[in-house]
Amino acid sequence: MAHRLLRPLLRPLLHSFPGVPASALCCALLLPLLTACHGTHGSDSLLVDAQQYRQKGEARAAIIELKNLLQKDPENAAARLLLGSIYIDTGEALSAEKELRKAKSLRLPPQQVMPLLGKSWLMLGQFDKVLAEIADDAALPPSMLALRGDALLALGRPEEARSLFARMLADHPGQVEALMGLARIAALEQQVTAAELLLAQALTSAPANLDALRLQGDLQRLQGKNDLARLAYMQILKLKPDNTQAHIDLANLDIEQSRFAQAAAQLATARKSAPNSLGLLQAQALLDFRQGKNKAALQALQLVLKAAPEHMPSILLAGAVQLALGSPQQAENYLQRFLAVYPRHLYAVKMMASIELMRGKTDAAIDLLAPVLAAFPDDVELLSLVGEAHLRARHYDKATSYFEKASGLAPDTAKLHAALGISRLGMGEHSRAIDELERASMLDKSTPQAGTMLVMTLLRNGQNDKALASVLMLEKQQKGTNPLLLNLKGGVYLALRDLPAARASFEQALGIDPLYLPALNNLAQIDLAEKKPEQARQRFERALAKAPKNAELGAALAKLAASQGKTDEAQRWLERSQRDNPDAVAPALLLSNFYLKTGAPGKALELARALQMGHPGDADALALRAQVEYSAGEAPAALDSYTRLASIQSTSAPLQMRIASLHLALGEHASALQAVKRAQVLDPTLLDARVIEVAMLLSLNRQREALAVARQVQQQQPKLAAGYKLEGDVLMEQKLPQQAVKLYEQAFQISKIGPLQVQLYRALQASGQARVAEARMAAWLKDHPDDLPTRTYLAGTQLVAKQYLAAIEHFQHIVARDAGNLVALNDLAWAYLQEKDPRAQATAEQALKLAPENPAVLDTLGWIVLQQGDLKRATALLRQAAGLAPASPEIAYHLSVALARSGDKGAARKRLEQLLAANKDFPQRAEAQALLSQL
Repeated sequence: MAHRLLRPLLRPLLHSFPGVPASALCCALLLPLLTACHGTHGSDSLLVDAQQYRQKGEARAAIIELKNLLQKDPENAAARLLLGSIYIDTGEALSAEKELRKAKSLRLPPQQVMPLLGKSWLMLGQFDKVLAEIADDAALPPSMLALRGDALLALGRPEEARSLFARMLADHPGQVEALMGLARIAALEQQVTAAELLLAQALTSAPANLDALRLQGDLQRLQGKNDLARLAYMQILKLKPDNTQAHIDLANLDIEQSRFAQAAAQLATARKSAPNSLGLLQAQALLDFRQGKNKAALQALQLVLKAAPEHMPSILLAGAVQLALGSPQQAENYLQRFLAVYPRHLYAVKMMASIELMRGKTDAAIDLLAPVLAAFPDDVELLSLVGEAHLRARHYDKATSYFEKASGLAPDTAKLHAALGISRLGMGEHSRAIDELERASMLDKSTPQAGTMLVMTLLRNGQNDKALASVLMLEKQQKGTNPLLLNLKGGVYLALRDLPAARASFEQALGIDPLYLPALNNLAQIDLAEKKPEQARQRFERALAKAPKNAELGAALAKLAASQGKTDEAQRWLERSQRDNPDAVAPALLLSNFYLKTGAPGKALELARALQMGHPGDADALALRAQVEYSAGEAPAALDSYTRLASIQSTSAPLQMRIASLHLALGEHASALQAVKRAQVLDPTLLDARVIEVAMLLSLNRQREALAVARQVQQQQPKLAAGYKLEGDVLMEQKLPQQAVKLYEQAFQISKIGPLQVQLYRALQASGQARVAEARMAAWLKDHPDDLPTRTYLAGTQLVAKQYLAAIEHFQHIVARDAGNLVALNDLAWAYLQEKDPRAQATAEQALKLAPENPAVLDTLGWIVLQQGDLKRATALLRQAAGLAPASPEIAYHLSVALARSGDKGAARKRLEQLLAANKDFPQRAEAQALLSQL
């Protein structure tokens, strides 16, 4: 979202520097922050040579002359004053402020120093300092009071500024600074005609006032009259050829018109006389940004903000640059600072809203955009962004209305018609949606996005012949050179069941790009459908030969091998991809997940930790490590990694939820509650936060609070089952299963899903309605035979209840549909053992093959082998299981039995003593005590 919107969204913003357009011109209209206009001309005591250099426009020579003088006579107040004045001319605010403070300390009259010193503070964004040092005193010179008015305006206090300028004008009719201040306020309020009238009065009194001429140019730019603005800035250069700010203003005008070479030339001229000007640095940053040199732009802005931390145009531009660099968090930091001063600034709000949309916070984006939409109801980009927000929120009717208005204002904009088509699809208006997509496709023939969307829509509607006609037209427009369209054409032929034509299209796509993975995948699917898996494998391998380190191709080969049950081959491909791309996160993620799935958590951890340690600052690598630690059951390590990740990704609510669940698993309820609250602040609509909050409150025996949260969820989202399910959970905790049944029934009527069937089964059993529970569960599984999680739950309860035959029936059903289901295989082997079924060992061996390092699987097989008298293998298997799960009392007991039977009574006795001391209650405690008494 952010990248797609960035260019159109920032286009008007780029027109705004060094002033900000429309509703908040900021510095260009608020105050001459970076101007080089009409400073005090000094006193008779100033050195003649430096003054002459200045009058000739040779600022650098004057500065050198004054520095030589001050090296010999550092207490020369007049020289300090003149040097500070020249630095203001050149935009070097820090140096100006330093010299003027020294001049003030040398007891020069305030009326000489303060107008210049105040101006340097304005340039540095130190507006509060201006207000603190310059009182609201009518006795002060107008030039000083005007600085106070400018500071008030910059701080977003226009009414106070208006009052001050009005009083100045009443006391001094025709006073130029007062007229200009009122003109700036009028411009900010979009009363451009009034601003021009006030400015005309000022220019009548002072036709050569450089500040007034600059404001005239800025007002012309505001109205889009760039030629007249250029004439105003050129007039400044006629009066004062060395005026740095005029060159910067002309450069900004050239940047706005994409005349980058001319802009660079203007900045080069300005740099000769003012190499350290903040305005120059900011303009250079804008030029770099417009040319895509974002890192260079950021470096220049950092220099400006180091000198003037509150320089609003630079803060705004820094936000835009960070967004372009893909750093939304940093962009948000700058934009929040800017919006704190200018909360209704159109383009800042647009950028902030785009960041919220990128994070999925549609409601926050809508709330941000609503006030500015009222102020700018006909801004096409704003309407488009509001429409996008409502589209993301699935408010299709509202999205459609905004897109319709935007397309009415800009009827030839393809993207708007495409967006309108999507919103109509959401409303179910397929015919009108297709019309809009067709129009978008016709308006923009250079890019196929809208046409692609049209074809996919037609396919979803079953209009395959129309889809083919559309894709053939797109192919003609693109002259058959776009592999995406050729792949799409192949998909249309698949829908038409024309396999030869589909294969030809996919082959044609590969002829343009031999490594185009979607086409390769589609051809592989055709090969598999035709029972030719070897042909699919060879196809991927030929592509891999052209790009031996292509991780995506390696992953595709691994997926193909896994689909054929070739686990070892899949592992080899994934290990090769990771080995060939050791610094890439994606191959490491795939291999880590493979290791976890196949019961090798140690390898997954080793891989993830090595990658993260090699890339300590990489958020993706840290996220992988955290995920693997979490999946491997290493809760403390995962919590540490996720906490570090949260310090980087500070706006992620799901991340806070993961942290909360880990705290909860570790019994750290207070910390879990804090994380849940942070998640709710980041995303108030996050239902998972409420679910965990209820679980946490129940674990703390705070049942009333849990009940209140559950009912609050019901009120906020009455059409969701979650609130009623949560209340049922609370009632079960309160030992009120009959009441819980009613709540679970209510939830189940809203959402008929397996997990709710399980909760209802539990409640019915607990309320003494076992027959009803069994009947309803049987009916559910009959209607939903592939609901393996629910069947697994039922089989597990039967296993615990020692209903082994019933459990076996369900586990067999599960394994028949999912041969790689490790839990079902392991529990089936255990159930077989209890029934003395000879299939027990073979089933356990099958589970061990899938997960050779899983302690539960090793324990099951070890116990089975022990019952069959193979003491040596049983002891080895159980030792391995105990090493992997040292805290498991059941495994410890089984190993003690094996040791005792193999004759190692000392080791058995020691283990049993440790087991009984560490575990006060476990299922085999009585057996363990009996065995210990025999040793």
